[in-house]
Amino acid sequence: MAADRPWGPSKAGVAISVVAVDAWKLTGPMRLQFALRNTGRVPVRLPGPKAFFGYLLVAQGGRAYYTERIYHARDLADWPAALKAGRVLQLPAIDAARLKAYSYQPHLRLIEGYPAELVDGRPHPRQPAGALAELLKPGVVKVKYIAYLPRPGESALSLVGNVLKLNLGLEDFSKLPARVQRRILADLAGRFRRDAWSARSACRDAVQIGPPAVETLAAIATDRAAEGFARMWATAALAGIGGPAATKVLIRCLDSDLQGVRNVAAYHGLKMRSEQFDKALNAKAVAGTDGMLTAWAIMGYLKFRSRVPPALLAAGVNSEQWKARAAVAETIACGHPNRTHLPILRQLVKDPNAMIRQTAARAIGYVGDSSYETLSALMAALEMDGGPARHAVAGALCRATGKKWFYPTSASKEQKAKVLATWRQWWKENKETFRRAEK
Repeated sequence: MAADRPWGPSKAGVAISVVAVDAWKLTGPMRLQFALRNTGRVPVRLPGPKAFFGYLLVAQGGRAYYTERIYHARDLADWPAALKAGRVLQLPAIDAARLKAYSYQPHLRLIEGYPAELVDGRPHPRQPAGALAELLKPGVVKVKYIAYLPRPGESALSLVGNVLKLNLGLEDFSKLPARVQRRILADLAGRFRRDAWSARSACRDAVQIGPPAVETLAAIATDRAAEGFARMWATAALAGIGGPAATKVLIRCLDSDLQGVRNVAAYHGLKMRSEQFDKALNAKAVAGTDGMLTAWAIMGYLKFRSRVPPALLAAGVNSEQWKARAAVAETIACGHPNRTHLPILRQLVKDPNAMIRQTAARAIGYVGDSSYETLSALMAALEMDGGPARHAVAGALCRATGKKWFYPTSASKEQKAKVLATWRQWWKENKETFRRAEK
């Protein structure tokens, strides 16, 4: 139905539309279906079937192309002389992949509804850059349809249709000719190196290409002269592809000269579920010589696995990097804290970093433990500065003891001091009782 499809702006009572028949694949057809619509109240005269044509404007990245003329009606025996009011005329679908395409330049003029280059005032024939499928690469493609309707006795109509935004997929990279493969990989490498936004988009496309892109990605990830964003996104793409070749490169990336590459490899590499990679990562992360790598390894296990290895958690707790300790606290708090986590949480709740104390206290409150060691750790944390952290610590104490002495972060200094004094006095009077209860 007309209302179910997008339309370009109406001109002289006519609008045009283009829709994709199915998902576009670089190694398959790129089918489009077109339609004309009379938006007015009177019939609109149509040109003869040999005179009516359209073409596509196609843009991807910083490049744009226009296609050869598409004569939709040449083979139609029932092409109408006029389009009745309110009627929609469906046009035959085409495979845009086979269309000859020309590089679009802003200086081109429209001559009888079609782009042309003028030489000495006359249209000059242009050489096509290739078939459309040969010029495009995986990723987002924008397609606009232009139609030209010459009308005897009336001014011609040049109609602009809706814009299609399509994601050009890659069904099987190996099916492409070798020269096309080389072009796509060279373009991919250039996008990784261009800027951070392009590198992010290239990462997605590289994963879609798969193993054939590993060599290109490895060259970027290990290139010390490349920008950091290029190397990190290339490392992430390797993890997204996985497999023996990518795993080998990612293990090398764990020793990269660039901290960001090491972090990305540690975090995203865990999505591969490679025993070989896990072994290499755990050895480095547990050693604790690179606190940030330890932190990102913990966060990677939290994201992609069901549990963090105990030895890795212990390494994170003892790390000099606060982000590593924060990763441990968040790992436990976001999971299902239980009594087995208490030795780690008691240490983290006394951390110099207030954010870590707050997270650890929240986890302790979830467990609800009232042992002497836990209460002692919480009381020590309550003496440390930081309103939100004190609020979480007091909440954990209330949960463990049944008291209602919450720390009010927005109250006056006097009210806050009163809460702290109340807890100090209670602990002074009761700590020996809790200590004896554990002996």
